[in-house]
Amino acid sequence: MTDTIYSNDLPAVTPTRHNVPIVPVRDVVIFPTNEIVLTFARKESINAINQALAASPKHIAIFTQKNSEVDNPKASDLYTIGTLASVERTLKNEDELNVLVKGLKRVKLKGVNTAESVQLAEVEEVSETILFDEELEALGRRVSALFKDAVGMGKSVEFMNFMRLMGGVSASELSDQIAAVLNVNTATRQKLLETLDLKVRLYAINDLLTKEVKVLEIEKSIASKTQEKFSKSMKESVLRERLATIKAELGEDGDPEEQELDDLNEAIQKLKLPKKHKDKIQKEFNRLERMSSHNPEASYLRTYIENVLEMPWGNSTTDHVSLKSAEKILNLDHYGLDEIKERILEYLSVMKLKKSSNTTGGVSLPTILCFVGPPGVGKTSLGRSIARSLKRSFVKVSLGGIRDEAEIRGHRKTYVGAMPGRIVEGIKTAKSMNPVFMLDEIDKLGNDFRGDPSAALLEALDPEQNSEFSDHYLEIPLDLSQVMFIATANVLDTIPSALRDRLEVIRFSSYTTLEKFHIAKNYLVGKVAEKNGLKKNQLKLSDAVVKNIIKHDTREAGE
Repeated sequence: MTDTIYSNDLPAVTPTRHNVPIVPVRDVVIFPTNEIVLTFARKESINAINQALAASPKHIAIFTQKNSEVDNPKASDLYTIGTLASVERTLKNEDELNVLVKGLKRVKLKGVNTAESVQLAEVEEVSETILFDEELEALGRRVSALFKDAVGMGKSVEFMNFMRLMGGVSASELSDQIAAVLNVNTATRQKLLETLDLKVRLYAINDLLTKEVKVLEIEKSIASKTQEKFSKSMKESVLRERLATIKAELGEDGDPEEQELDDLNEAIQKLKLPKKHKDKIQKEFNRLERMSSHNPEASYLRTYIENVLEMPWGNSTTDHVSLKSAEKILNLDHYGLDEIKERILEYLSVMKLKKSSNTTGGVSLPTILCFVGPPGVGKTSLGRSIARSLKRSFVKVSLGGIRDEAEIRGHRKTYVGAMPGRIVEGIKTAKSMNPVFMLDEIDKLGNDFRGDPSAALLEALDPEQNSEFSDHYLEIPLDLSQVMFIATANVLDTIPSALRDRLEVIRFSSYTTLEKFHIAKNYLVGKVAEKNGLKKNQLKLSDAVVKNIIKHDTREAGE
């Protein structure tokens, strides 16, 4: 940029008045020295252009509408500062007229003569305030450099116009030319047209251009990142196509084993696991992918990955804790047991209260219930009813006779025939991370040289620890804090004290003769008829027969 750009080449002039056709425009502001093509469709505007073409010089006054939706604007609907422009060229196109105009001077609207067929505007030229000093020169250089940077980052500008600006123009023309292409709204552009102090106008343009350059930098950064991702995707796509071609040449196209590996990989990508655990599974899959199918370890790895993928990571059923509904279901499924039902409803009440007061996430359950009583009193069926009232999945695991700790925690996956523990298998069967999980016959756990299963249960049943339950096979922490554990036992004596302390014991007593009678009449007769292929009305038992059966054939506890 040359030093002569900012010399005062505009001599002082006395304000001049003109009577020229007025042309209102929408959503566009014309600056002096601007050349732009405008399209007119309004009859009044086309007549004004035609009258200007017949006159000499071919001048029109262009004023921007305040509201672009007004079809027939009056003088009050226009901004008072506009531009005196010359009509350079026209092109008729059906009902429209395309006109090339060139801005000449800023003018102020003094009045409009509406008596003629074409509205004539009386306008007065307005002069700019220009003080040539070092500050103005520095501003011009700064704005010019910013404009060059914006164009370099992809701002759309007419090339010849850009080269002329970079070649050297006056500070006034520089400001008007850049103001015309700024990415701003009509009101802001009109304000720049109305700013007569050149230095103030350049400062405003500098601020707007700085913001636009910053936005362009961000857009360029986003485009670069997108291009990198696209390039990587294209590279992978090309390599996969080549790999498919190579496999087809080798006769390996459509290999079911390869398809199975692809399915496993796709499933791994969809896992709802933290990144570090997902990366671990991906690492194991990469090992499997590199192994020969004849390698014995490949089958272990494949089984491990399939077991991990079958877990319901992140899937939970929504609790429906309705005490009325729960009470109705408990009464429908079981006769009597009033104290036990009352305690279960209290438990569900606490659960509902904790849930309503917690808005940050999952709610740990109040405690672990343990139903203790003789066989046949309804411990297991009561657990099913609780699950039904909460609309949760129900899982039952029988612990009777288990002596190996690995049955609870699982085996190390490197062992032949290794499998997850009973708890992981139960969660997998439930297909939910918050089932009602019944640990049946917890009093019949054993122990020997292979470990103590009851000690392994301590972690699973402790609310302070079970959010990261460790299964030896999975090797991924398992959140059991939302699982509702219910234990059952016939006696408490054989349960280790450390485990018993974590349980809230609810005792079941044997049924009385009267309770057995009502249970038989209301619950059992229909079930027995159904099991034997009979309709309910085809099996009729008198009260005396039922009482006789109870007296002589239900000597066992609970029956």
